[in-house]
Amino acid sequence: MVAAPLPRNQGGEALCSAQRWWLAEPPAGANGSKPNRQTERQQSVTVLAAKVHSGAVVAQLAGCSEREAAQALKGLRVWISRADFPALTNDEYYWVDLIGLEVVNQAGVTLGTVSDLIDNGAHAILRIADSTSDQAGEPVNHERLIPFVGAYIHQVDLAGGKIVVNWDLDY
Repeated sequence: MVAAPLPRNQGGEALCSAQRWWLAEPPAGANGSKPNRQTERQQSVTVLAAKVHSGAVVAQLAGCSEREAAQALKGLRVWISRADFPALTNDEYYWVDLIGLEVVNQAGVTLGTVSDLIDNGAHAILRIADSTSDQAGEPVNHERLIPFVGAYIHQVDLAGGKIVVNWDLDY
């Protein structure tokens, strides 16, 4: 059995539903940069059983029946195939699909790009990064937090790469 910790309030349904995981070493000196699956050494494992328990996904992997074998996997990144993600309903989205989308308001004003999402327990919150320049031409980084709820999210267009929100520039 192995356990993979989950970020606060993020479900492990996709991990639990996948029958195959790819495990990879984290990049040397991992500094928060995005991992590169093409350059990481990976190994494929078969998942015999998996469940969410106490903030982690606990899994039984084929060929990993001894405690020492499970300990050897500690700290590895876990990847799954997109084909193994559970199906979503019309108004549900995987966070990974929202990151990088342009965010515009209903007046067509660009507010920035989704850099991350936060789960506050009640709903998700979009973290919008906006890099602009001040009067002297110096870069200024702004961050907006927009609740990912129907009152503020007008449209999500994954194919078009944007989210239209009910949010003014000066909020």
